[in-house]
Amino acid sequence: MKMDFLEQRTLAVIFDLDGTILDTESLCSNVARQVVAGHGMTLNQDVLKAASGKRPLEAWSDVVRLLDMKVSPQKLLEESEPLMAAQWADAGMLPGAMRILQHLHVHGIPFAVATSTPRATFNAKLSKKSELRDLLKIVVCGDEVENGKPHPDCFLKAAELLGVAASACVVIEDAVSGAESARRAGMRVVLVPSLSDRTGFPDPDPNCKEGVCQMLPSLMAFKPESLGLPPFDDQVHGVTPMDVPLRIKGKVVKGFGRGSKELGIPTANVDSDSLHTSLSEAVTGVYAGWVSIGASPDVYKTALSIGWNPHFGNTQKTCEPWILHNFDAPFYDQEIRLLICGYVRPEDKFTCLQALIDRILMDGEVSQKALDDPKLKHYVGDEFLKPAASE
Repeated sequence: MKMDFLEQRTLAVIFDLDGTILDTESLCSNVARQVVAGHGMTLNQDVLKAASGKRPLEAWSDVVRLLDMKVSPQKLLEESEPLMAAQWADAGMLPGAMRILQHLHVHGIPFAVATSTPRATFNAKLSKKSELRDLLKIVVCGDEVENGKPHPDCFLKAAELLGVAASACVVIEDAVSGAESARRAGMRVVLVPSLSDRTGFPDPDPNCKEGVCQMLPSLMAFKPESLGLPPFDDQVHGVTPMDVPLRIKGKVVKGFGRGSKELGIPTANVDSDSLHTSLSEAVTGVYAGWVSIGASPDVYKTALSIGWNPHFGNTQKTCEPWILHNFDAPFYDQEIRLLICGYVRPEDKFTCLQALIDRILMDGEVSQKALDDPKLKHYVGDEFLKPAASE
């Protein structure tokens, strides 16, 4: 008989680092593509997925094997390390990570990090993040255990240092190899994929004793009470303040034309290049924030979606702000500045078009109210929203 999920006690939480707490996956992917291209080959999503979450040399071994490259993994590692080392310290934190860590800390819930990253690289990644360093008291690095992920060594070591049985630990991971590592350690896993392609990811079983019990689109969607932990209490009118506000600067381009024609809700569209350089692939959902356009200093409220719009099945990631203001004319090709400070909900697929419209209208309503709260309203004066002097 399967055990009800909430009857299983969660005494500690163990986090992966790259792609879970830190947005280093975007950096690693870009550098890996650059190195592989230097050998006349192309790094595809399947190879990225296979290599994700593993120790560096093991990851490059997968790349060499899957692409049948005529070069040693060690050579590729040597080519990639200087490129990555120059950027490690500037890797940002993923939305929701600090919120969860601080919540566990406040409530006295033990937590640790188990990462494939070597200790020296871990120190480099956190060199400019004193607040995060202060929170992470227990860290197991990839060069401190015999076997890397998908072997269970790092998670078992973390549980040992926490003084908690493996069966009472829940792991938060972004990679299949990490989820398998935790499963072999006898732990349950909340999987938050850092790659858009979820093919090959295990199906979650909320009643499992080990393995993936939940799959989330974002750490912002994490609900501690689903693990028997104290719930968050930080929502403002149904909107969660972002622990790390997102800032996107791009150009307004023409989209699919659905906003006005099919939904009756006019949305702007941010050019894809700006979106790619501003956001981790892992960041999706519906958000609230502030926006300014072109040379105007005026700042407006916005509710916006970021992702693949599962109702319409987009194949390209989009950012579509619904600016909560009536404009006299379109503003294509003008600069758009977005400061995203509140999380509303995950993306969703609706049963019919009217259900989608009703939900978007509700998103706009809750965003309007939340952005009037001091916790979110103070961002209206952020320097990022001001046009450049030359404009």
